[in-house]
Amino acid sequence: MSQRKKTQPELKVVFDTSVLFTQVASDLVKSEVGDIIEKNVHHSDLTIQWYLPEVVLDERRYQMESKAFEFLPSIGKLEKLLGHNLNITEDILVHRVDEAIKRQLAELGISSLPIDTSVIDWHALIKRSVNRHPPFEPGEKEKGFRDSIIAESFRQLVKQSPTTPSICRLVMITDDNLLAEYILDITKDSNNVKVLSTINELESLINTLVSEVTEEFVTGLSEQVKKYFFDKGNEESLYYKENIRDKTGEQYGEELKAAPKKGLLRENGTWRISEPVFIKKERQRLCWITPIRVEAKLYKYEIPESFSGSLLGRSYALNSEVEQRGALPTLANIGAQPLKKVEIGSGKSNFEIHWSVNITPLKKLTAPRIEKIRFVSTTWEET
Repeated sequence: MSQRKKTQPELKVVFDTSVLFTQVASDLVKSEVGDIIEKNVHHSDLTIQWYLPEVVLDERRYQMESKAFEFLPSIGKLEKLLGHNLNITEDILVHRVDEAIKRQLAELGISSLPIDTSVIDWHALIKRSVNRHPPFEPGEKEKGFRDSIIAESFRQLVKQSPTTPSICRLVMITDDNLLAEYILDITKDSNNVKVLSTINELESLINTLVSEVTEEFVTGLSEQVKKYFFDKGNEESLYYKENIRDKTGEQYGEELKAAPKKGLLRENGTWRISEPVFIKKERQRLCWITPIRVEAKLYKYEIPESFSGSLLGRSYALNSEVEQRGALPTLANIGAQPLKKVEIGSGKSNFEIHWSVNITPLKKLTAPRIEKIRFVSTTWEET
């Protein structure tokens, strides 16, 4: 008798707008979302489907169109300079944005998640809106209709999917607390549903599902591992014992000083340490990645308009000293006049701390080891 082929488990991932939004007009999703999709295209023992609810797609389309329309005044100035009509209109931009969305959905393998409005309990939804129950926000102004539609799209997907966790799991990714609370409430009878707030949590879940350890095993260790790596003020935690901040600065000093343009001054601020992401288990050794984000602000120095014309001629010396020394120019260089320090942007440098630790039969963590420190990227946004 032929043996029945085992069904390959499936993971269905749905994204909310809050984890997609990017200031880049041309990108449908954040780079972190694209990266995790590309890294998990092929798994021999897990099928992953990616979804964007229709209302999320429409909202992202609106955001991209709004960004595109901001370029129109500049295009008008360019046409005036060139003495030539470039024939770029709002209709053309709308068409191009739509084409870009369709192309990126196809490239990333993301499906649009439809909604059947005929099965929505509109009476219950109206009562939630009036009484300001999640996902509606408390206050005079009613906010939450869009989120309620996203939640209903997800609920319909849950109802259409297998209910056994070993066969199918469904995950909603949102950092909106009210939406998360509502989804957990309407899916409380489903034991194969999770609501996660970050891409890192999703990556950890995927790595758990394709590894030899159980999800319960990794979940049970999450708080212990988090404090093992970083426990504020605890000098015994790995972050302090291994001098992670100093080692990162020594290894990537240039990256931590780099500004997007010459003549600008960068000032680093808070180091944000995220929760560890589970990667794999090798015998008794667990491998993790802890993301670290270094926040930064970008400044330039301006000579006040009230200064004399002769002082404006010294701007080259001012910019040159900022570029070479990365510090405020001496007052002597600009005639003992005060400078205006103007914040023009903010950014973040992302790093990954790859580390591993042994786990004993009693689930005690021992013999930690830093495998490597990796620089990922620096991104900037205008203020």
